Amino acid sequence: MFLLASIIFFILIILLWYSVIFEPYHFKIENVVIKIKNLPRSFEGTKIIQLSDIHTKRFGRKEKAVLRIIQKLKPDYVVITGDLIDRKTKHLELCKPFWQEIGRLYQNRIFATFGNHLHANKNVNVHEFENILQQCGIDVLVNESRKLERDGEYIYLVGVDDPRTKHHNLKKALQQVEDAAVTILLAHSAEIMEDVSENQVDLILSGHSHGGQVKFPFIRPFWDPTIYHGKYNRGLFKIKDYTLYVNRGIGTSLLPIRFNSSPEITVFELRRK
Repeated sequence: MFLLASIIFFILIILLWYSVIFEPYHFKIENVVIKIKNLPRSFEGTKIIQLSDIHTKRFGRKEKAVLRIIQKLKPDYVVITGDLIDRKTKHLELCKPFWQEIGRLYQNRIFATFGNHLHANKNVNVHEFENILQQCGIDVLVNESRKLERDGEYIYLVGVDDPRTKHHNLKKALQQVEDAAVTILLAHSAEIMEDVSENQVDLILSGHSHGGQVKFPFIRPFWDPTIYHGKYNRGLFKIKDYTLYVNRGIGTSLLPIRFNSSPEITVFELRRK
């Protein structure tokens, strides 16, 4: 009996070490090819890095690792789909060096949207936070769009505020988008799908779910803070006439653990269909 108890205790210690110390900092790079009909030829092969759910509280180990990795990947654009900070983040000045550095590296090529943790944070003013990010060189899309141009051709990048907390306004965000133009939509939660109509977008990049954060093999994640109950929890999905990608995120929520849901940096390569 003592031997069995010792073995169980040892296994629990290993699992705890793996879930708290190892996996939350074991970044996985996911390479995804996205084929888009009518993609302008000048955007063929464009590389977009998606970060999500960083949950920054300070410029620490996690943020430094992100910077090292994306510099090696040499993207054309970087997008951050919400939850740059945590609901418990108190001191934006401690986080600012990270935003300054990533903004300096990708100025005019980095875009971000807001997530639910910002709106739940009672220590941070939303407009102040937006101004800080803009000053750091990060273009914040709050229910608006940007026209990305290259060699006389263009695509649209559209960003909405957090759908989970109902701060989004997709109609407003799409106002300046030309009909039939290739459109990439950034939204913190995949729940933005409830508002998307046919032929409005080609690709949705989202996060929020953390891939379940703790995911046992062959079982749908226990934790999924969306209306889909784990159905669109991680990875690539073909939905109607567009593609959805759900990023597992960088940080953690509720508990500082990850199991079978490594933090993710996604590299998208755009190709003509």
